Parts: sequence; C-alpha cells; structure tokens
Amino acid sequence: MRFPLITRILFSIMASSTLFCCAAAAQNLTPVSGYEIYLGHNCRIQGSPGTCGTTFTGWTGIQPTDTGGFLPFPGTGQGVWSLQINYIGKPAFGGTTPQVTVIGGKWSFLYSNGTTKQGTVLNGSVTWPTGETSTVPNSFCHAGEALAQANITVAGGQPTVVVGCLHDLPAGSVIPPTVWGFFGF
Repeated sequence: MRFPLITRILFSIMASSTLFCCAAAAQNLTPVSGYEIYLGHNCRIQGSPGTCGTTFTGWTGIQPTDTGGFLPFPGTGQGVWSLQINYIGKPAFGGTTPQVTVIGGKWSFLYSNGTTKQGTVLNGSVTWPTGETSTVPNSFCHAGEALAQANITVAGGQPTVVVGCLHDLPAGSVIPPTVWGFFGF
C-alpha cells in the first residue's frame, strides 16, 4: 500500500545518520498503529544502565491522509504485530539528537491469512522534538511525537527497517502511549 507520505518517510530514513544500511531494502512499507503496552524494566546493557523489554503492539493501518497518523483498532484488519526493545537513554523532549539509543530486541507480525514474519531488532534511535508543540526536523511525525527508527532482521529475508512516531510525552498525557508508522516490507 502506498501513501503520499511514503516519499517523506523514505527521505526521513535516508536522512538519518543511524539507518543507512537498510533504507534501500524498504521497497514496500506496511503501515501500522498501536500502543506502548509495557514501559520496560531497569537492566544493564553493555555495562550501562538501561531499560529492557519495552513493548509495543498493534494492528495494520494508519490514517489515510497525506500526513498519516494513529488509526484506532481494528485498523485495516490485515494483521497484528509486536515489537520489544532494549535501550539506553531517557525519553525526554530535547531536540535534534536522539535521546534514546536502541540496542536490541525482537519483533513479530501475524497476518490475518495466518502467515507470519519475525526477527530481531539490531539497533536504532528515538528522537523527541524540543517540546510538545514542535516536530522532529525532517520527520513525518506530528507535533509532540518522537521519531523512532530501527534496523531489523527478517527471518529468511533481507534486513530492513521499522520507522514510526511515538506519542508518550509529557508523561501521563497520553495513556496508553500511541505509535504509528511502517515496517519496511
């Protein structure tokens, strides 16, 4: 499925200094929406304090507009997904550099026809805008939303990306936190 938003998303992926390796692999994009259902727990990652097991889950589809956006359940009904990450850093408004570095994780996708895809999260970043009413530069996210992006593996396939927007700040203002974006397949 293609949206006018796709060009901006592919530009966002290629403009990111952290996600060159897989942008070319993202020939098709599967739109998704969902929630952050688990904030994660304190852990140590490569010797540093981190957060492990942060979990996002949802369904297929985004708002069918030029700007995209969160699409409430059941979305398009084409499938469901889950993504779990480990990260170093602290979610916070702050600007143009990533506040969170994704270190690893796993993901899965179940289509309504019964087929599945799964793999691992290799690395990535999450960048929040400077404040509630601003946007992350060169992103497709709306005001107050963070740009989240990660390189992922696909079992039996080519590495690709997942990229999206996370609305979770100010803390407690969106319960549960919403996500929307695209898997690169």
